[in-house]
Amino acid sequence: MIRPFDLWGQRGWCSQEVVGESNYAKEIRAALGADFKSYGSEVEKDVYLVPEPTNRFDPTAVKIVYGGQVLGYLPKDQAKVYSPVLAALVNQGWTPQVRARIWGREDEDWDGRRRPEFVGSVTLDLAESHMIVPANMPPADLHVVLPQGRVVQVTGEEKHMTHLAQLVSPQGECWVYVTLHQVEQQRARSTRTLVEVRVNDQPVGTLSPATSTEMLPVLSHLSELNMLTAARAVLKGNRVKADVALNICKASSLTDAWLDAPPAAEGTRPAQKTAAGSHGHDVARAQQWRFVVPPGWPPPPAGWVPPEGWRPDPLWPPAPDDWQFWVRD
Repeated sequence: MIRPFDLWGQRGWCSQEVVGESNYAKEIRAALGADFKSYGSEVEKDVYLVPEPTNRFDPTAVKIVYGGQVLGYLPKDQAKVYSPVLAALVNQGWTPQVRARIWGREDEDWDGRRRPEFVGSVTLDLAESHMIVPANMPPADLHVVLPQGRVVQVTGEEKHMTHLAQLVSPQGECWVYVTLHQVEQQRARSTRTLVEVRVNDQPVGTLSPATSTEMLPVLSHLSELNMLTAARAVLKGNRVKADVALNICKASSLTDAWLDAPPAAEGTRPAQKTAAGSHGHDVARAQQWRFVVPPGWPPPPAGWVPPEGWRPDPLWPPAPDDWQFWVRD
């Protein structure tokens, strides 16, 4: 059974070229579906990046797969860089997945001597190899990862360099999970309430007063649902100077549907038994669903959470083989 892992760092546009598409014209044409127009059609699909160590031409080859069919390959130079990270995910039981732009058209038969020929191409929304998986594990407690949106700078990182120096990547940047917490900051004649940002339960700075004021109601709301607030962040720098920037949507952009049933995920701690039973699929039925690794399955790679909007289907009873039954809200 395929278990997709959505690679991090995607920006919303597909700029990574794929090679060898001419050898897979039939497969690319099929991916465009029944609405294909001869003058040109384009679709966006989730595709798998599958390392192919048995490839007789290149043991670091990475093939692009959609609907069980190969659409092309990563260029050789890129495949050599990405293959180790992708292979590590595959070895843990996951299938790396990214968004792809698939395009195709039929060349016009200008001289009347041949039939129109299909031409297709594939490009990927793929971040740098060191930015496709987070550098740390998700929070251990039941938590919600805020939707991505704008970049919000953290302040006061210089006070926490002892901790940050241990987290910075050799490449100078990496994705990390952070958690957000309400704290009271003592001033000379008063106190103020801010949002403190933590990585691996250690403070790394705070949000500005204005941004804290905006985000505090969200933290309070999730706290009432017994859930921790988490977010994606980029850590840049080195052992003497580092910056942390969150990637979160504006609080005012969260929909009522999201606030009513935020997509919660459990981290690395063992699941507690609930009324649903003692199986690995125990469900916390308080408007959210906990992610629990089924018995006998490999542990998730660092940073994995169920895709936003997905939850176990409550119509299927907990059982070791019911992981395939997921529904999207």
